[in-house]
Order: sequence, then structure tokens, then C-alpha cells
Amino acid sequence: MQTVAASGGYYTSVACDQIIAEPTAITGSIGVIMNNLVIKDLLEEKLGIQPVVIKSGPKKDWPSMFSETTDEQKKYLFDKLINPAYNRFVNLVAAGRKEHLTADEVRQLADGSIYGAQEAADEKLIDQVGYFEDAVKLTEKLAGIKGARVVEYNRLFSLSTLFGAETKKTKLWEIDHNTLHKLTTPQLMYLWNAPW
Repeated sequence: MQTVAASGGYYTSVACDQIIAEPTAITGSIGVIMNNLVIKDLLEEKLGIQPVVIKSGPKKDWPSMFSETTDEQKKYLFDKLINPAYNRFVNLVAAGRKEHLTADEVRQLADGSIYGAQEAADEKLIDQVGYFEDAVKLTEKLAGIKGARVVEYNRLFSLSTLFGAETKKTKLWEIDHNTLHKLTTPQLMYLWNAPW
């Protein structure tokens, strides 16, 4: 693990036989999140647009971007989507870390908390703190080989991509249907939202 391997990054890491994280890595964030935008007031009060929803049943549009999500709807979504996905995540971590943690121990750690590398090692979420070279050496040892050739694929980097010069400024009325659909469709995510 380098930089950040939290939530979905940790989800994929537990499939490994050994997990090594760089000293500054952030990991953990075991949990599930679902976001949805409510744009009813924006449409009605700011743009003068009245949404009309015609549906076959009361739960067909839960959650809806055209109304506040009620406690009943939140409970329904939690029971039907969030909790099963959360249990899957916990069970995958427990299976991947079975030599180190029980399912109950994983559940104690699975509150969405993030961990630095050393704390993750102390909690047995990873095997050791180390660097890329340490991971290569361990892989060679486990595979019984020497001098493995490592190929890395890196994205090209430029200052213009760092400062967003290649992105086009989009006005609200220029957002296409697919982008609007992606923004307003709730989805389950194994995601850690960094505060910066």
C-alpha cells in the first residue's frame, strides 16, 4: 500500500496473502456509504421547475432527488442495501485476514475509521510496515524466485493537469443527461472521502 488504500482500496487488499503498507499510508475505512443529492429546492425555488414523479409503487423512487429522504426511507435503504454490503465487506476482511482477526474483531474495527500504517499493523489489518522494495522481496521469497522484473504503469503528469487547465468549465445548463444521471443516482460505495 502506498499513499491511500482505504475503503475500496483496503477491500481489494485483503485478497492478498500479505499486506505491506508504506509508513505514511492511510488504510482502513471499512464501511459502506451512500450519497444522494436532493435538488428539489434548487429546481423549484431557484429555477422555477416543478418536478413531477409518476411511479408504480411508493418505494419506486427511494431515495429521490426530488424530495427529502425520510427516516422510513433511510431505514429501508440501510436494511436493503447498506447493511448487506457492509456485512459482505466485513466477511471479506475476516476471510482475508482469518489468520490474524476473527469476524467479531473485524466488526469492532469496521466503523469507517481510518488508520495510519503502524496502527493498521497494530490492529492486524496489515502484516507489516515497509516499502515497495520490501513487497517485491517478500513476493520473490513467497514465489521462490530471485530477481523478479517489476513493471510499473504510471500516468503522465503535468502542471496543467494538476491545476485543472485541461478541464472545461461547465455551466449548470450545459450538463448533459448522462452527467446529471450520474450525479443524481445513489450508489453504494466502498469509499473514503478525504477531507482535503
